Amino acid sequence: MDEARDKETKYGQRIAMICANPLTIGFSLFLVWQNASLSFLFPSSSGRVVSPLFVGSLSVALLLALCFVSYKRDAGTFTPAWSIGLSFIATVAGCVACVLVAQTLLPLWGIYVAAAVLGFSAATVVFVWATAFAERSSSDVLIGVCCAFFVASVVDYLAMNSGYFTIPVIVVACGIGSWVCYMLAVRSKPLDERPLLVRPSNTKEFIKLGIGLAVFAVALGIVAGTTADVATEESMRDLNENAALASIVVSLVCFVASVALRSRIEPTTLVKVFASCLVVVILLNIVNLDHADVWLSLTIFSWTFLRLCVFLVLVNIDRCRIVSLPMLFPAVWTVLWVGYAGGVFTGQNILPLAGGGTQAMLNSVVLVAVLVVFGAILLVGNRVTMRMGFSGDDAALAPGAPGASNGDVSRETSVRISESDIPDSEVGKREAVQERETLEDRCARIAATHQLSAREAEVLVYLAQGHTRASIAKRLFVSENTIREHVKNIYKKLYIHSRQQLIDMVDARR
Repeated sequence: MDEARDKETKYGQRIAMICANPLTIGFSLFLVWQNASLSFLFPSSSGRVVSPLFVGSLSVALLLALCFVSYKRDAGTFTPAWSIGLSFIATVAGCVACVLVAQTLLPLWGIYVAAAVLGFSAATVVFVWATAFAERSSSDVLIGVCCAFFVASVVDYLAMNSGYFTIPVIVVACGIGSWVCYMLAVRSKPLDERPLLVRPSNTKEFIKLGIGLAVFAVALGIVAGTTADVATEESMRDLNENAALASIVVSLVCFVASVALRSRIEPTTLVKVFASCLVVVILLNIVNLDHADVWLSLTIFSWTFLRLCVFLVLVNIDRCRIVSLPMLFPAVWTVLWVGYAGGVFTGQNILPLAGGGTQAMLNSVVLVAVLVVFGAILLVGNRVTMRMGFSGDDAALAPGAPGASNGDVSRETSVRISESDIPDSEVGKREAVQERETLEDRCARIAATHQLSAREAEVLVYLAQGHTRASIAKRLFVSENTIREHVKNIYKKLYIHSRQQLIDMVDARR
């Protein structure tokens, strides 16, 4: 009895420390800043063919370009120092753009520039936050993000009830405060780069997951586009207040569930529950148009919740060493927001052509319902599961306690497929399955089998991690031509001709 009570006490202490962590506090402030930045673009988008909301959503693609160029140059990219500097520049630029748009101090062309800055800045900062969360244990990530979501929802609601000129001040303070907390959370980390690619073994399920999320983004973008087309500052204030109330309720439920259920909840579960609930909301909107304002608030809030779910899924994919964030996050985030931008354009320009007034609203709701149902089928039927939560021993340890290992307890957690993916003859052997070999172990076995030299074996590991020849040369303090010769010899000895074949070979050794 005493041991169980002591375990629960330690678990409570751990929860308290996660909630009081600079990472959690900073992320909650960032969520306030991000949501407000997006909301400021709605009134200025009213009646425009190419709206600032569309431009701001589309500008997220600049993050993908930035990461691609940074990776090709390979100059200290994706290190904490690089992330701190990038997030500072993006936060300052975003805060300035927020104030200028909120106070209507810009001409029309200036609003479009500010919208592009806001979209790119928010995407950049959420990317560096994802890299910070990826270094934490799965339990810290889930509870910390749910706690941050709840705090941000409360601050959002309070901000909506403050004075008109007070809101930009609160937003700027949250933006700066989030950067300070981020710097405090990551400043002591070693400046090491991250491996870029490990090919997933169940690619089809990940593709289905991605398509389902993209379809949801388009559907929610259509709702945002039809809303922005007739938006005013007063209507958006009321809409955001209602959305903040919904956010408070949902975030509180998520936080309690993450604490109570521990290891039985994971990001893909949240996505599936979200998909089912959104289908219900959209169908209610069709059957009961008298409460359209309620359903609209819930649907607008759904875009925030969808982004949070995708954030959690991407972080956990990185933690499971499937595909790392520097390659995965910019690509997925861009696809998500480009889908949203396409929905915004459709909602503002294409749907109104089919009719006006109630007819336009009905057309929009029906199209959104079709897309949401299709996306829900892809998401609910998806069989990718990634364990996220406490193990029995991990739950009893507070951060910093002996054996806690700086929150990286489950860094090597592997992707788990549902039982329907495993042949009946193998189901009984599940208890005997051991932790997956590390990538280095698999490369060592390949090197021994094919008689690679010690240096070639070392190069093989870096190649399997996704590093470029220039990156490997820098790490091994040799010329790029030397690495090119090593790569040629490795390919010859392994009887392969491309990087993808090498990754497939290493993946097959799991």
